[in-house]
Parts: sequence; C-alpha cells; structure tokens
Amino acid sequence: MSTTTAERVDVNAAFDAERIAQVGRIEELRSEAGQAKFIAEQTARFEQRVQAGELVRLSEGRYQSTAGWDRGEVWEVRSVNGQSLVLPEHGLDIDQVTGKARLYAAVPAWHGLGQVIPGGITEVADVIKLGGLDVPVFHRPVPSYTFQGQRHQVPGQFIVGNGTTGEFWGIVGKVHKNIPVATSFGFMQNLVDDQSVVWESAGVMGGGRLVFISCKVPGGIVVDAEGVADYTDLFLVVQDARDGSAAYKALVTPWRPLCQNTNRFAMRDAVSSVRLRHTVGLPGRIEQARKALGMTVRYAETFGAEETALARAEVTMAQAEDLMAEFFTEADKGAAVFGGRNKPEESTRTRLANDRREDDLNERMAVEQGRVGRTLYAVEQAATGYLDWGKTRKGTDAAAKWQARIEASLAGQDDDRKSAIHEKLMLRVRG
Repeated sequence: MSTTTAERVDVNAAFDAERIAQVGRIEELRSEAGQAKFIAEQTARFEQRVQAGELVRLSEGRYQSTAGWDRGEVWEVRSVNGQSLVLPEHGLDIDQVTGKARLYAAVPAWHGLGQVIPGGITEVADVIKLGGLDVPVFHRPVPSYTFQGQRHQVPGQFIVGNGTTGEFWGIVGKVHKNIPVATSFGFMQNLVDDQSVVWESAGVMGGGRLVFISCKVPGGIVVDAEGVADYTDLFLVVQDARDGSAAYKALVTPWRPLCQNTNRFAMRDAVSSVRLRHTVGLPGRIEQARKALGMTVRYAETFGAEETALARAEVTMAQAEDLMAEFFTEADKGAAVFGGRNKPEESTRTRLANDRREDDLNERMAVEQGRVGRTLYAVEQAATGYLDWGKTRKGTDAAAKWQARIEASLAGQDDDRKSAIHEKLMLRVRG
C-alpha cells in the first residue's frame, strides 16, 4: 500500500510573508526613488502593451484594446505627476445645468454615473426624466445660398440638431422622421407583450444624437452540460441615431448598455437585430418587426438546447482538426488548414498564411477545450472566434485592420458562414 504525502503549508508564515511584502512595497513607494521606479515600471508595461498590439493608438491620448475581455474598448490616457492613468471612456452626455450624466439604470454602472434605481422601475415617464432622454430635436429646411450672384435652393434637405442648444447634428432627406422617445418605449413593450416592463437602462450620448433603452427579455440562453455553466440573460435594446447617421435598431443581446462601449458590445454580440430606416412609415414597420424578434426570443431557447447538445458531444483532436479543415479550406483562394492542405504545392506566402491560420485555430481550441472540454461546442467557439478576431482584414496599419475587424463583426459579414458551421456541427450530433 502506498501513501501520498501532501505538502504542508504554514498558513501563518504565508500570511506574515504576504503582509511583510505589502508593507515593504508601501514603504518603498513613500520615497522619491520608489515612486520613480513604480512610474517607470508602469510606463514600461503600458509601452509593452502598445508594442505588442494589445493597445492601438486612435488619436492623441486615446487607445483601443485589441485583446482580452475588454477588446474594442476605448481608453483615455492621462499623465498625472508623471504617472500614466488609463481610464475607460463612458461617452455619456452630461447635463450642463445639473452636472449629472444622462443615464437611468436599474444597477450601478462601472463609471458610477447616472441615476440608479435598484431593481428598476416600470413608469416610462420617470425613466425618460431620470435618464434625461427628453432632448428635443429641431428640424429646419436647408437654407438657399447665393453663388456668383445667383440664388440656389436645396430641395428636400433638412438640418437636424439639438433643440435645446441648437447644436448641428446633420443633414437628412425629406422622408427622414425622428422617432419620439415614448414611441420606442411602446415598441419595446409590444415586443415582449408586456405593458409593465421593468426598464434596465436608458441614456443619451453624442450631444443628444444617440438614445438607447433596454429591458430584460424573459428567459435566456442556457448551455446545460457537465462542467459548463454558461447562463446569459437576454436584453431587448433599442438604439436610435437621431441625427440620421444610422438606422433605427432593435436587438436581442446579452449586454445591458450603460455606456458607449457596452452599447457597441450589445450590437456586436446580438442574438438578432432589426434595422429600420427613419421614415414616415416606420411605426407600422416596427410592429411588423415585433413578430420577427419575438421568434428570435423563442429561437434563443432552441439555440440554447442545440448548444447544450454540442457541449455534450465529445471529439478527438484529430476529429476537431478535420472539422476545421472542412470549415476553412478555400481551394480557389489557396486558404487551407490541417488535412485540407497540400503543402508541396503551397507557395512560401501561402504556406506562411496557412501556418498562421493553424496556429490561431490551435490556440483558440486550447482555450475553449480548457473551458468546456474536447467537445463540438469548443470547436464552434474556436471557429466563430477566429472569424470575428483572427481572420485577416484589410487596412493600412494595425489600427485600421483592427477597426475593420470591429466593423465586420458589427455588420455580421460572416454570419452566414457561422450559421453554416453551426448546422454542420448539428448534423454531426444528429447522426
């Protein structure tokens, strides 16, 4: 009979060592030399992230994350007493009279701003007031102009802007129609077939240009498999660009928008979305869109069951590679991975590109398998992750390429391909 002796730990000694190290660090920071060392270390870490491409410079003092949970988030870098402070941007409008952020929320936000009512409220008028959503819109014909002594008209063009400050927003056509905020609330109530909706968030950005509203959708997406606990609440979100720069959008998403970045994440990760033009016929089409998004909510339950089935289906590494070869081999473009490659016929450029694809997919597979095991669910997550963040996009520099990735993800350029991958994996599960 053999026995295994576990390493014994003196918790008291460990505690003392930890506290001594903490006290020593504080004492060190009290000296000018210690502060200079800390600032130098912090600056070096920041520069390393920039050099590694984890942070991409957008403009002076503004950077965007390219990796990790906060990928795509915009950060402001300030120098205070020689120390670089990296702060995320919230993007919310601030009321010039009260100094409060134009945001209502049922839960506290990371930035600590807005009017928080724990648990939320149902009264639309109160949400509009608390969120500062009652920013009026002015709508004026574009004035005529004189050129070389001749007067010219601008038919069918109108200026829209902030009805309180007079700030110019943009130029719209004669069919453009701004949607009253109260109409958006009524639309959302119809979508969930509930006139007593508890509102999760509502706010204003861009000097009144952009309005967002959210409420929780009953149910959610659940992946119920051994070792997997992926439960995500779903939120119904409306995003309205009142300056005519974008469509009126309704989406079902796992994100509760509370700032500019969570609004972007909400669109990026939406289960489904509907885009509608700002026209005189919009209210009627919104009602038609209710059925489509209602089906999407029911689809979320079906999708959760299918993801559960994938999470229960085990695969070997060889089988996973065969599936990736099927998904990402495009013979006409020379793109191929794993068993889909014909290495003797690959040019040096093609070989290097295919090697990069394989390395990216292998890395994603390792992460997903560590999280959910060697399953078809891991294969799907790795494949869709590659399409969103690994696939090469066109651009003149790193920042442009990263922006292209974000735009492609938001526009759903690879949605059909993702659906095809999901269907192929479900066919494998079904037999």
